[in-house]
Amino acid sequence: MSVSLTPEQQRRIEENRQRALARRAEKQAQLTPGSAQNKTQPPSAESANNSQLFASDRAHPGAPGQGARQTQLIDTKGPCTKTATSNAASATLSFYGQSSKPPTGEKRPAKLPEAGGSVPAKKPAVSVKGKCKSHSENRFRVEVGYYADLIAVFKSIPSKNYDPTTKMWNFSLEDYQMLMEQAAGLPSVSLKPLDGMEGLNISASTSRPKDAAALAALMRLCQGWQKPGATVKGKCVLVSRCRLEVDIGYQADVIEIFKKMPSKNYDMKTRKWSFLLEDYGQLMVELSELPMVEIEPLPAAVLLSFSSQFEKSESRAPVPPEADLSHVDPHLTRSLMPFQRDGVNFAVSREGRLLLADDMGLGKTVQAICIAAYYRSEWPLLVVAPSSVRFTWAEAFRRWLPSVRADSINVVVTGRDSLRSGLINIISYDLLNKMDKQQPSSPFSVIIMDESHFLKNMKTVRCRAALPLLKTAKRVILLSGTPAMSRPAELYTQILAVRPSLFPRFHDFGTRYCDAKQLPWGWDYSGSSRLSELKLLLEESLMLRRLKSEVLSQLPAKQRKVVTVTTDGINSRTKAALNAAAKELARGYHNKSQEKEALLVFFNHTAEAKIRAIVEYISDMLECGREKFLVFAHHKLVLDSITKELGEKGISYIRIDGSTASAERQQLCDRFQSSQRSCVAVLSITAANMGLTLHAADLVVFAELFWNPGVLIQAEDRVHRIGQTSNVDIHYLVAKGTADDYLWPMIQEKMNVLEQVGLSESNISEKAESASFHSKDPHQLTITEMFQRSFDEEEMLALVDQDQ
Repeated sequence: MSVSLTPEQQRRIEENRQRALARRAEKQAQLTPGSAQNKTQPPSAESANNSQLFASDRAHPGAPGQGARQTQLIDTKGPCTKTATSNAASATLSFYGQSSKPPTGEKRPAKLPEAGGSVPAKKPAVSVKGKCKSHSENRFRVEVGYYADLIAVFKSIPSKNYDPTTKMWNFSLEDYQMLMEQAAGLPSVSLKPLDGMEGLNISASTSRPKDAAALAALMRLCQGWQKPGATVKGKCVLVSRCRLEVDIGYQADVIEIFKKMPSKNYDMKTRKWSFLLEDYGQLMVELSELPMVEIEPLPAAVLLSFSSQFEKSESRAPVPPEADLSHVDPHLTRSLMPFQRDGVNFAVSREGRLLLADDMGLGKTVQAICIAAYYRSEWPLLVVAPSSVRFTWAEAFRRWLPSVRADSINVVVTGRDSLRSGLINIISYDLLNKMDKQQPSSPFSVIIMDESHFLKNMKTVRCRAALPLLKTAKRVILLSGTPAMSRPAELYTQILAVRPSLFPRFHDFGTRYCDAKQLPWGWDYSGSSRLSELKLLLEESLMLRRLKSEVLSQLPAKQRKVVTVTTDGINSRTKAALNAAAKELARGYHNKSQEKEALLVFFNHTAEAKIRAIVEYISDMLECGREKFLVFAHHKLVLDSITKELGEKGISYIRIDGSTASAERQQLCDRFQSSQRSCVAVLSITAANMGLTLHAADLVVFAELFWNPGVLIQAEDRVHRIGQTSNVDIHYLVAKGTADDYLWPMIQEKMNVLEQVGLSESNISEKAESASFHSKDPHQLTITEMFQRSFDEEEMLALVDQDQ
């Protein structure tokens, strides 16, 4: 409170002013050219008194917690100290205002604020100018040079996002007024407002959401919480979406604070206290006042993701609203199962940025296509997938989005191909790093990353190539049934791709969830900690994961899927032999034995051409975390190549073919069933299609096709039998430009017939994810008929008996 100055105080202020003016004139005279005396004089008694006058101001520059400094007038005649009034401050300000520049070598004293005012002690001229510009539909960016205080403001905004490509910060429009209000408090900064908001009085505005201000206060609790002298230390951990737990030893004052919280709960088993999130702010403020107690707060990522819970805690997560899919192909939307439709709703509620981590076989591909189609106006679309499934994605788009022309789907095969020539562009992880020179000037707005755990290591070439594309994309759809293979650190790059604002620094993530330890050679992030909190955080902010057991009633017991593989990379000899065999078949034969021989030659060359793609697909399955599965093939060359690759990778496997003794077969099956490690069963289609039980696996891969669907069904049932508690996934690897072009339509037709008479459980053409696989070869029907005509049932049974 200001009081009137006494005449004595006014007189002394005027004397001080006159003395200061006299000293300034004396110093200016000393610095005048030609002056005989240009030496620093010792301070006079008057100077000493003047120094004493401002001693308090110099002793506490910018003390914490003070809105402004107060100048104290020290009465040399007595111990009484009084606060200067606004009149005295005005006199002092007018005194310092008489000279616009201090003399050379003299340091100008700082201006004194009005008593009790909140303005800074010094109001420098504006040195940092910037402007707010529209960034996207619901976001704006700030175009400004680097200024440390302004960056600190940016980091306190809940919706902050830094784009390393443009080196600019962008924010949600909901936080526009919060940002402008805080920036206005920086005297050296001037930000031009967004177009249409020039006349808005930021400081007087009250339209900022209530939760934004409360969230900003909570975010400040994340800074400066360490107390080096603390003797009692604890930490806050999220234990459910509405409650937190404080892990701390016994301390009487702490317990007293705990007991005052309205939502307190003490667990007798764990001996820990928990509270509703709505009490978190009050709890942390009171605990921070205990000088010997240090409590690690909840991380900023948790505060951002659960911001609504800190106002009113709800145990149940809100159900995402139903997305309007009226502009998406009806053929696709009608085919979605209820849980798949929920997945699309979740993605749209997260603005097209999510990690879809559904269990294998739950249709992540069809959900991703539907999500991408919802944002079709923002295409071209980029799909990054393992090399072995690039063409499977192309077939899936042709099937589920008939409105997309086939010639607008671009599958990148070599590093020389264009990355952006189609409306839908599909590329492998390995090729992506070779396309650096083709980085488009306008980045992709919608990106699908299949098997996104391929990005688990930030140091790999594939990750360094993908992250710049993901950071500039507006919609990011990551797909992985196993986002982390062994440790939480593998999740970081995927979190960074979807929600970069959660953990801008890996070290923050590592210390919280990777049990980071500082060793002599550096930090070790290979551990894990607070995993339940991490799970809650991921599910609330970016991840959707459903297990087969959760949606079992909506799934068929057996799901078949066509995986289109490519024969790229085969040598010229094999390619020439394959083409020659196809042309030879197209000529036609009058003799049945010649026809059969030509078909077998074509089938053999197909096996040789598919080996590379088969081995690559099996490697992808292992990298995706599939620990146990069956691989069926027909030719010895293919079986040998698979086992050789598994042996080189150190993967355990069993092999059963025509040469395996009957006594050994059961022993091998028992070893596969009881194995606790990764194990692959490599089986001959004709020698191991019956009499074996291998239901410890729930995935069957057919590396080669076979013209008798009955044999294929028997092979499938090595897994799909009594004792199997999961749904079974069946993957058929089909290569274009090979005998598969003619075998697959024939198998489909026969499967349809078997299902109609109740002899096949599921129809491949309806259930297969990419079943619209058909060759454009005009001779297809002719060659298919040759297969059917040349290999009747009796000959087929003879062939099977020979293998067994």
